[in-house]
Amino acid sequence: MTSPNASSSKRLFLFAAYDKDCLIDDTLLYYLEALSKLGDIIFTMDNDTPAKEMAKLDRIPNILHASAQRHGEYDFGSYKRGYIWANDNQILDNYDWIYLTNDSVLGPMGDLESMLMNIESRGADCVGMVSNDPQLLPAHIQSWFVGLKRHVATSKFFRDFITNVAHQTDKLSVVYKYEVRMSQMLVENGCTYAALFENYGPTIYTNPHLALKAGVPFIKKLALGKLQELQLLYTYTGDRLVASILIYAVRHGIALSNKVQQPQYIRRFRITMMGLPILTIYSQFDESRKAYKLYIFDKIPIVKIWFQSNHSTQEA
Repeated sequence: MTSPNASSSKRLFLFAAYDKDCLIDDTLLYYLEALSKLGDIIFTMDNDTPAKEMAKLDRIPNILHASAQRHGEYDFGSYKRGYIWANDNQILDNYDWIYLTNDSVLGPMGDLESMLMNIESRGADCVGMVSNDPQLLPAHIQSWFVGLKRHVATSKFFRDFITNVAHQTDKLSVVYKYEVRMSQMLVENGCTYAALFENYGPTIYTNPHLALKAGVPFIKKLALGKLQELQLLYTYTGDRLVASILIYAVRHGIALSNKVQQPQYIRRFRITMMGLPILTIYSQFDESRKAYKLYIFDKIPIVKIWFQSNHSTQEA
């Protein structure tokens, strides 16, 4: 078996999916199409998905196996089922890298292949897209995009770990018991890991625009409402994905603003006399400019100064 990869690595993607409406929408198809250009796919959906929806997968090349049945074990339950199928069919040894990927993100935007070639060339046993800030959670690679070298994915310790995934009553238990624990287990067994975007864990949730500017080729679905301006995605991708994301947002009731919300002015300095404000300076900072306003008696604006792209404009 050979995969039509442009690079020399042979990859298998164990893909986990879930949709509240049991649909396979265009954002999911877009992601799968991108992965199919880089390797083979085993698709597992945590839904009782209708056959007419599953038929949409027929247009995706290199899907070796697809199943859809509600199991309630979150993404790791789907990873488990995909891994067991691959192991039972004795195909894991055919690949250099086995990836765990899921549809908790929208994308990819940009050249995903070059990113994979970059991270795979670093010599680590386990690679990922984003690692978490160790000040917030124990250090680990986020499990929505993790790659394992063949000797790791076929090891007894990993096989025991992934095949013993069980139902958890809440998502946080899944995060600690499986996502965080997986990175810890790898280190305990002498493996090294590396992330393409280190310590970006909080940023992809709190500031998706900043993550995109840094090169992260995905948006977390949970952060979509914080994007503020859908049109900025045209900087990173094309019409089809932007339109698909808009449809996804509408279907899930996610409000997307058409205007960038400017940060509020904050008081930075004040001179008073007998308790009365004489001169007050307010400032407003964002990613593209710094602005200052000067007030007399905290009521009368006398000057506004702002700096942008190393040029300044002053308005009286």
